[in-house]
Amino acid sequence: MNYVFYYVEAHLACIFLLGIILFKIHTGVNKQVSQVYLANLVLDLMIYFLAEIFWALVDGGVVTSTRPLLYLSNIFTYVLISVAAYQWYLLSEAFQNDKAVENDPTKLILSIPVWLSAVLCVSAYRTGLVFYVDESGKLVNGKFYLVLIIVPFGYLIASSVKALIRAFSKDKYADRHIYLMIGVFPLAPIILGALQAVFWRVPFLCYGSVAAVYYIYISILGNLISIDPLTQINNRNQMYKYLSQKMSNEDQGLSLFLLIIDVDKFKSINDTYGHIEGDKALVRIATAIKNACQGPRNRFFVSRYGGDEFVVVAEVAYKAEATWLADQIRSNVRRLSGDENLQYSLSVSIGMAQYDYEQPISMQSFIARADSDLYKQKKLGTG
Repeated sequence: MNYVFYYVEAHLACIFLLGIILFKIHTGVNKQVSQVYLANLVLDLMIYFLAEIFWALVDGGVVTSTRPLLYLSNIFTYVLISVAAYQWYLLSEAFQNDKAVENDPTKLILSIPVWLSAVLCVSAYRTGLVFYVDESGKLVNGKFYLVLIIVPFGYLIASSVKALIRAFSKDKYADRHIYLMIGVFPLAPIILGALQAVFWRVPFLCYGSVAAVYYIYISILGNLISIDPLTQINNRNQMYKYLSQKMSNEDQGLSLFLLIIDVDKFKSINDTYGHIEGDKALVRIATAIKNACQGPRNRFFVSRYGGDEFVVVAEVAYKAEATWLADQIRSNVRRLSGDENLQYSLSVSIGMAQYDYEQPISMQSFIARADSDLYKQKKLGTG
């Protein structure tokens, strides 16, 4: 009975904190898929915390403890925590731009463990497979109780493992920081959830869940500030910050190159096919540039510079590698027309400049050198 007040107080505080995030998401203008999934996760956690309060009131004897109430309080908590873990899995996949989670049949298949857990919980009143009330009125774990633990932890661990594998995949270098963030995210709820499984009257899990949700929400806000909303690559401000850092700190054995990429005849695409199709073309080109910049040995920073221009900051060992990268980008973009059956052809021109650490210049001058080379390439028609 003594723990009930503090248990309820902790969960009410967590509900209030999550309510702030839910309010900010729903009143925000930008509704990305990741934000929609985060809102679903936050709402489910808030309902779960209410269920935990109900459980504490029943368990602590504040509400008259009857056999049906004991079952109901546990059904709500176990089912809702499984749903929350499932929502996190969808969110983590959306963060990694996995379009499969936007497909209803795929989401239904992924939710099968949740349905299994729910059926076992609801049927526990009759079967006692996952838990049951003994003759003394005490709740006892059933022989399949571990299923209720494995399901939520399984979603968290699966999302973490997938993200970490992607982070260290040789063709995912450019997105490594995102995958590492997703891989580390579940640690708080996993560790504190395990502690609560042992000390089940101490509200470890609610604190871990709220901390994790705030972390992911701050990450989303950071993306909104630093990511171009159309192409989902870094924006100009982020490029300035990154380039300034690289110009100030030479990495031994690597040379710094700046590539400015301009879409050829982009105005004619807008004029002929409309601005919506023009936006789609920019998204395709951004993806083609990112694909060319994947690789474990080299360091590339891809950004949208503005309009139909993109910038790649590249650290490579030799100028030939930077030239190869430019050729790869041109090739990737040219293939888009055939691969996606476009009614128009896509191509880009690329200007390149190498930074000389022994004769430092301003960032504006460095960008101007690459821009000057771009102008020459366009004039020569060599791209």
